[in-house]
Amino acid sequence: MESGNPNENGGSTSPQRINVDKTRRHDLDALRAGAMLLGVCLHAMMAYSGIAWIVMDNRQNHIFQLVIELIHGFRMPLFFLISGFFTAMLACRQGSGGMLKNRAARILIPFVISIVTIIPLEKVVGIFALTANASHPQDPIFKAIHQGDSKQVLDLLEKGPNALLEEPEKRMRFTPLNYAILCESEPIIKLLLQRGANPMASNRNGYNSLYMAVLLGREDLLKLLIENGGDPFLATGSSKSAWMATQQPYDETRTIIFISKGKFPEDMMVLENGRQAVIEYLKRFSLDQYGTPIPPEQTSRPKHIQGMPSWVQWYFDWLSSDQIVVDIAGQKINLLQDASLDHLWFLWFLWWLCVLHYILDCLSRPIGPGATEKTNFIYPGLMVAFVLTCCMQAWMGLDYSPKLLNFPVGPDFSPGLIPKPHVFLYYSVFFFFGSWYFRLGDNQCFLGRHWRWALPIAMLVLFPLVLATKDERLPNILLQSLYTWLMVLGSIGLAHCLFQRESKVFRYVADSSYWLYLTHIPPVLFMQWLLLFLPVPALVKFTVGFLITMMILFASYELLVRRTVIGRILNGKKK
Repeated sequence: MESGNPNENGGSTSPQRINVDKTRRHDLDALRAGAMLLGVCLHAMMAYSGIAWIVMDNRQNHIFQLVIELIHGFRMPLFFLISGFFTAMLACRQGSGGMLKNRAARILIPFVISIVTIIPLEKVVGIFALTANASHPQDPIFKAIHQGDSKQVLDLLEKGPNALLEEPEKRMRFTPLNYAILCESEPIIKLLLQRGANPMASNRNGYNSLYMAVLLGREDLLKLLIENGGDPFLATGSSKSAWMATQQPYDETRTIIFISKGKFPEDMMVLENGRQAVIEYLKRFSLDQYGTPIPPEQTSRPKHIQGMPSWVQWYFDWLSSDQIVVDIAGQKINLLQDASLDHLWFLWFLWWLCVLHYILDCLSRPIGPGATEKTNFIYPGLMVAFVLTCCMQAWMGLDYSPKLLNFPVGPDFSPGLIPKPHVFLYYSVFFFFGSWYFRLGDNQCFLGRHWRWALPIAMLVLFPLVLATKDERLPNILLQSLYTWLMVLGSIGLAHCLFQRESKVFRYVADSSYWLYLTHIPPVLFMQWLLLFLPVPALVKFTVGFLITMMILFASYELLVRRTVIGRILNGKKK
């Protein structure tokens, strides 16, 4: 992603720099490529991890979830630190103006092209894969509910363990009753309620059975659930109540139903009319219960938000609201929460960080790395960066209504057209630390010299502690921040030990990694879809899918990119 003649000024508007170090850090080149390829590996594991994903295989392995969380806790902070380093190198070589032109060519243009090519392809493959996944439940009781076979459901309940009545399926974490409501199978719903099913149990996204009945516009099913102990005004799971479902926009309703069962509602007019009937029924129910047609507010912010200062609560209320919703081509899009950019969000962040770097460069006296190393500044700088990381980590995991579920380890996701401010500031810490680090001239990698103990401590001690303290906020913030920095510093030190000299093989991998990451989601989803119903262990599915995906990606790079205009756009002209 970096290119350009170091002897050219690049049209900079900033003062001339001095003592420019032209040494290329091949170790950081290789490490950045490794971070990209870890992303491909991470997404290939998602289907088998139990974490919410487009394709969720019935064959799952908890080890994949742990590996994904371990990687997510440091991968993108590492990437942004390295990006900040190379951004400063470009600004030092070509001037701030030259740097921004280079970043526009290598980041902004590929981003815009990918948005209108790769993202639509990803959506198409994702729709086919999700349809196959959602419309073919694999657990016996959910398969019987899907087929409307009451006799088989009863037989499974009588012969199976008592927990089967509330045991959720692996994809959306629907209970049997949730799923029966989704399938609108009244005989099975009555059977499950007679056996004691809990109408207030919610799925992965916080939707209970009453919520789903309201979404579907089924007044009759809602009444049945209320008669069996359901409360339409009580919020469960992410502060969602059945009453709140009456306000759900119809386009979002269509999406929720499609994601849940693999097909859109057959007749939206029938659903809309049913929704209006449900609203009138709930108003009458509220009038009987509370003496008012508008029920009293029975929702509250999640417990971890309630103790926060009012301005913090306001910020997360704003994130969870629909205040920033626009209509694009007839579709309402939440600019903060909707996954408009999918996996390309990092390019959008990186572009704006480069713009900010340019502005700061123009406002200050730009100084290149000195003739001698300034490694004595590294530890004070690390302490400042660590404190700032802790400050930003304190904001993670508080977004109580994200469209994409966040991991318990690492930063939140922000794939919308407007970056979430707390996520942007988090990555800014690493980006500008990388820029500052370049100016120290640390070619001997003093920064990562303790990698031999940093990596084992981070993975074997800190990572388990992060998982063990996820409900203890202050210790978890400190541990997560320390884990991230030790993994970042350890990775830099390990890369310096392994990749000090340029290698043709690693140069090829580094050049190809940009293309591989941009385009990997469609083949990853296709392979997960292809292997979906294969009766083999999750580890086998992942290995086969990942290896075939990598072969497809490397072949596409060699045939379509390396010696073409696409390669010149992504990696610049070869010298």
